[in-house]
Amino acid sequence: MLFEDLYIAGLAACLPPRVSVRHAVAQGWYDAAEAESLEWESVAVAGDRPAPDLAVEAAREALARSGHAAEEMSVLLHASCHHQGPDLWSPQHYILRHTLGGTIPALEIRQGCNGFLAAMELAGNHLAAAPGRTAALITSADNWGDPLIDRWRATPGGLFGDAATAAVLSRRAGFARLVNVCATSLPELEELNRGGEPLFPAGCSTGVRVDLRERAATYQGEQDLVHAGRLMGQTQRDLIARTIEEAGLTPDAITRVAHQFVGDRQVLRRLLEPFGEDAVDRGVFDFGRALGHTGANDQTSGLHHLLTTGGVAPGDHVMLLGAGAGIAFSCAVVEITDVPAWAGTPDGSA
Repeated sequence: MLFEDLYIAGLAACLPPRVSVRHAVAQGWYDAAEAESLEWESVAVAGDRPAPDLAVEAAREALARSGHAAEEMSVLLHASCHHQGPDLWSPQHYILRHTLGGTIPALEIRQGCNGFLAAMELAGNHLAAAPGRTAALITSADNWGDPLIDRWRATPGGLFGDAATAAVLSRRAGFARLVNVCATSLPELEELNRGGEPLFPAGCSTGVRVDLRERAATYQGEQDLVHAGRLMGQTQRDLIARTIEEAGLTPDAITRVAHQFVGDRQVLRRLLEPFGEDAVDRGVFDFGRALGHTGANDQTSGLHHLLTTGGVAPGDHVMLLGAGAGIAFSCAVVEITDVPAWAGTPDGSA
């Protein structure tokens, strides 16, 4: 959807300390050959810090940077992939209580690793629906360190890193303009993330560990894994082209791409094929290799990284690419209108 006068006014990333892949290999947690072929360097590990507390930290910083008061927020959207705390509990209201307060709606977005971009589209539509709405707060956080998942082996082509990000969308002003967000789905491939596991009782209630590699290996859909991979890649490339065209741009106008931190250089090269031979250089591959796949935080932490390291300048267009279980895809175009004061140093401080 094309947006008019919709801005990113505040952005923050809470990125925990890193554990090196070399250490993980030495401890026997991770395969040495895979580490070398996929070029992972380290993974962010939050220890026993709950994901909602990471989100609260990022949200407070994004709000402080936005120039908006808490009372100007009309909705809070929290995107998550993994367990946030006790079952039958509401992490989004915990985050609301410890950030904005008040009584605005607080919603949890369960679109997997596509969650933040899905939340941006929903928040944009929410703000556009009524003239009195000024701003929205979006958060995302995950800590993959619980006993039911092995961050080093649970997903093909990736390592799970802990992180939180937050953004304030504003109809008033900001350092970047949210130009367009497009989304699509491939529901026929939902079994890729389900595998042969029963729907009831849920594995998390019976102590079954999450192993997405095994689920993919037992995929029993009409299409095999190779064809499924090709279909996902082509669907995402078509979405990229549609999003750019709707925004009135060409691939050459996209300066940088904030993508997911999974796969290897070859996978990224195929995904970014519409951008030409230098496509991988427009991405944030090296940054992601030091952080791990952080669920729905990859794109926003990538944008934050570009801002705080001088990777973008006013007038640049950045594409945000998301994909999540379902299979869900989103694609957004962001135009940088200003580099905020807080992004003046590599650590993001003013």
